[in-house]
Amino acid sequence: MRIHRLVLLPGLTSILSCATVPPKAEVKPAVVLPPPQVVKMREPLEVTPLELHFSGLRGAAKVTESVAIKNTSDQPVQVSDLRIVGTHAATFSLVNLPLLPLVLAPSQSFSFSVGFAPPADAELGVHHARIRVVRTEDDDGPPCDLTGLVSKSREPGDEPPLAQVLDALGYDVDVGGTSLALPAQSAGDQVGVSLFQRAKPGNVGYYLMARYSPAEDAQFGYYIVEGGKPAPRAIGHASKESNHTLNPELESGSHGSFDLGDVPFGLYLKVGQRTIHTDARLNEGKPKGAARVYPLLSRGRAPVPDAFVIVCDVDGDGDFQDYVFMLWNVRPGS
Repeated sequence: MRIHRLVLLPGLTSILSCATVPPKAEVKPAVVLPPPQVVKMREPLEVTPLELHFSGLRGAAKVTESVAIKNTSDQPVQVSDLRIVGTHAATFSLVNLPLLPLVLAPSQSFSFSVGFAPPADAELGVHHARIRVVRTEDDDGPPCDLTGLVSKSREPGDEPPLAQVLDALGYDVDVGGTSLALPAQSAGDQVGVSLFQRAKPGNVGYYLMARYSPAEDAQFGYYIVEGGKPAPRAIGHASKESNHTLNPELESGSHGSFDLGDVPFGLYLKVGQRTIHTDARLNEGKPKGAARVYPLLSRGRAPVPDAFVIVCDVDGDGDFQDYVFMLWNVRPGS
C-alpha cells in the first residue's frame, strides 16, 4: 500500500491512506412541513340588506325597497353589472341604477331600488329571485335574495295560507298543512306551550311579522297572571291600514321588546271586543284555541335557538295567519 505524506504546517505531518473510508455523513431528522393554509380573503363589498321580502296583489302591487353596496376594503373595487336572476326574475326590477361599470373607492358606496310588481297573470304564492352583483364574469360579490308573496285579492278566501307566509319570510316551519284552513287538532311542529320565560339575561323580542286580516285596530302584548287573572300590558298597536302584508307597519309608540326578568308570562292579542291569549283556558267563545305556537326553524329546518312563532286566528276560519308573531330569547315557562 502506497503511503502519501502531506505537510500541513512546518514541523507537523499527517499520514493519509488512499483506502481511507470517507467520514459518515451526519443524519438530520426530516423536516415535516405544515400543510398549506387556505387564507379566506375578506369580501370587499358589503350589500345591505342581504334579503328583501315583498308582498302584494298580482296586477296591483307596486312596491320598491332600497339596497346599498359599499366598498369596505382599502383598495378600489369595480362593480361591472347588477342583474336579477332566478325562476321569478321577471317579478322584480332594478330601479335608479347608476351608470355601470362603476369603480368604488375605499369606503365609497351607492344605492339603488328594487321593485316588486307581479303582473296580472302572475303565479300565486311565493316568488324567489336574486340580485347578482357582478365584479367580473367569473367573480361575484355577495348576492341579495328577493322573495315576494303574490296574492289574488283581499278577500278571506284569496289570502295566502300560513305555510306560504312563513316560506316568504325565510322560515321552514311545518304548520300542519299547506292549505288555507289548518286542521283543528294540533299538527306539524306545533308545541303545547302557553307560558314563556326569558332564556338569557336581556330583553325578550316580540315582532309582528305578517298580518292577513281586515282593516281593524289591534293591540298586542304580554300578560302575567295576578290573583288568578291575566294582567295585560300592551307593547304594540298594528296599523289599521297595513292589514294584508308581510312586515306590517305599527303605530308610533310601539315597541319590539320588553324585559320581565325571569317572571313567566303569556301573550295576548286584542282585536275589537275579542282578546286571544296563548293560554286557551283564558279565551272566551269558540274556538278557545285561537293561538298556536311553533318552534322557529330557518331554511333547511335548522332550529333558531330560543325562538318561536305565535300565530293567531281571530275570526275562527282556521287560517291562523291573521296575525303572525316572532318571539325570541325565551324558553317554555312553568
